[in-house]
Amino acid sequence: MAAAQGAKLVVFPELSLTGYDLDLLASTPNTWLEDANDGRFEPVRRACVASGTTAVLGAPFRGRAGDQLIAAPIVGPDGGTHLSFKEHIHGSEAAVFRPGEAAAPFEVSGWRVAVAICFDAAHPRHAEHAAQGGADVYAVSALYMRGEERRRDLHLAARAMDNRIFSVLSNYAGRTGAHVSCGMSGAWSPTGDVMEVVEGAGDAMLVVDLDPGQLPQLRG
Repeated sequence: MAAAQGAKLVVFPELSLTGYDLDLLASTPNTWLEDANDGRFEPVRRACVASGTTAVLGAPFRGRAGDQLIAAPIVGPDGGTHLSFKEHIHGSEAAVFRPGEAAAPFEVSGWRVAVAICFDAAHPRHAEHAAQGGADVYAVSALYMRGEERRRDLHLAARAMDNRIFSVLSNYAGRTGAHVSCGMSGAWSPTGDVMEVVEGAGDAMLVVDLDPGQLPQLRG
């Protein structure tokens, strides 16, 4: 559906494949990924290859040493998959997960894209490091809850403006586990201005056209 509207990058919320329910994840080990080539990605791989898109998903991951991480599986238009991990664990997540390391920016149709997972976006150095690595787009996969509308806007706007990059947010709609999301996925320009945002917390698909011409003039 997104590809039919011209999208080349499709971003889903944090832990989108399972939902953000830490108690459930702790008690259902069969839902965890242990390999970037997990066969359960096959429908997504086929869709990405057929449409020429890149998808950023969300899943719990358990490494060979038993380390448990919040992952963003990234499926490319060639069907290849690699993983980026949440660096900044927040609150009750520390009882289940440990911090990981974000993947280097990757290319999507000439754009350099870096992934952040929720609380990563609250840390200016995370986006700064992505920009230093060549990122043009800071793609945030998240759960911002009801009451965090202003926090969401401040994070995404500041990360974009401070680093002269675009920031985009994929947030949950409605309830996941015990949490109620504020919704309002959107995109922010390199000046920190809101480009487009979903109104309300209901299910929605937002397709945004980014203009690469804005970057050189702002980066000087």
